[in-house]
Amino acid sequence: MNSETIDLQILEVALQPTDYQYKNGTICLFISDACTMEMPMGQRSIPLPPHSAYLFYDQKRSFNLSFLAKEETSLCIINLSIDTLHHILALGTDELNFSQAAIFEKEQYHHFEEASTTVRRCVHEILENKNNHLLKEAKKYAILDDYFNTSRRQTTYKCPFLNQKDNVEKVRDAKEFLLRDLQNSPTIKELAKLVGLNEHNLKTGFKEIYGKTIHAFLKDYKMSKSRELIVKREFQIAEIADQLGYTNVSHFIDAFKKKFGVTPKKFEMSQV
Repeated sequence: MNSETIDLQILEVALQPTDYQYKNGTICLFISDACTMEMPMGQRSIPLPPHSAYLFYDQKRSFNLSFLAKEETSLCIINLSIDTLHHILALGTDELNFSQAAIFEKEQYHHFEEASTTVRRCVHEILENKNNHLLKEAKKYAILDDYFNTSRRQTTYKCPFLNQKDNVEKVRDAKEFLLRDLQNSPTIKELAKLVGLNEHNLKTGFKEIYGKTIHAFLKDYKMSKSRELIVKREFQIAEIADQLGYTNVSHFIDAFKKKFGVTPKKFEMSQV
């Protein structure tokens, strides 16, 4: 699957197990229709109630998932890479709540919740119009927007600082300044001065909106950007390290390997 692909599939589930091949490093959002399903997991079986959403991610392992139901029903699956989600959130205005932000921090992540009214409606329209490609394309983005956009979701914690619109805009401005020149990214102190916030409020607000610390956000953005540059094959590894602000190429190589499990050179060779 291309790193920028957002794939939508419909599985027809019944008494006999229906298999789905999960690929490591991808995020899968499984949304059930009107009937209860089950996922056999070794000695136990995990229920997937009607109109529920199950988000699953595993950084390293690929394996087979199975679904079954006592009566025929449909399962909507939206699949995208972790890099695609990160790219969307880093460049757009979408915001993750604290629990969702754990996707980027853990090797494996899974989360169950009841599907929202919007998601239910989108799935219903998809299932009623399975041959309408344009409608399906529109609805998969609508589902992702509703699921990941915290402005439409009830969160368990609200930071009072972010109740002030000006503060939110300043934090978003800070993200823009942070990513504007990757060779010379500002320090937190410089960033706070640029946007007119004290350092504590900047760090707290940034974590609330983007789901991670300023340092972790910048590091992950650089790693995502490095993969894009390597795939384009326009620059040498040392040049990419320099563009991303690494004064020592070995530090870049170590960071890349820690993030993706391979060196930049091996990743480059795998793209041939």
